[in-house]
Amino acid sequence: MKKSVEKITYIVGLAAIAAIVGLIIYIFTSVTGYLASSTLNILPIVSTVIAIVLMIAVMFVNQRLPQPVTDIAMFAAVALLLYSFYEFVLGRVSLAADVYFIPVNYPASEATALHISIVGIALYVVADVAMIAAAFVRRLAEK
Repeated sequence: MKKSVEKITYIVGLAAIAAIVGLIIYIFTSVTGYLASSTLNILPIVSTVIAIVLMIAVMFVNQRLPQPVTDIAMFAAVALLLYSFYEFVLGRVSLAADVYFIPVNYPASEATALHISIVGIALYVVADVAMIAAAFVRRLAEK
């Protein structure tokens, strides 16, 4: 059981790091370059920060919390990361359309913003998959 708690801590730590870097990329691409004049959607930022707080809580107080509370915190973190991912992708659809589907006379800064955003989106996917994997580690160790 102790090893499963350590594995959960490492996996959730990886997810938290990926979410933090993905959040930084989201903010960076939203306020600089091609998207600097557009409005910043605050909802993905808030939901990612709440998810990171939940992940840190799971990492550091995992053994002291009852199992249902840990499960709810992990589920909430996954749901918040999925929502952030959704908003991130939705905000970049117009960039992808301009760069990949209508490749005529788009500024280079638009392609740069899109390619950096793709890295951020991939980090959100890594964070979400890591959290889902961490949710199953304890269950597999118990069997």
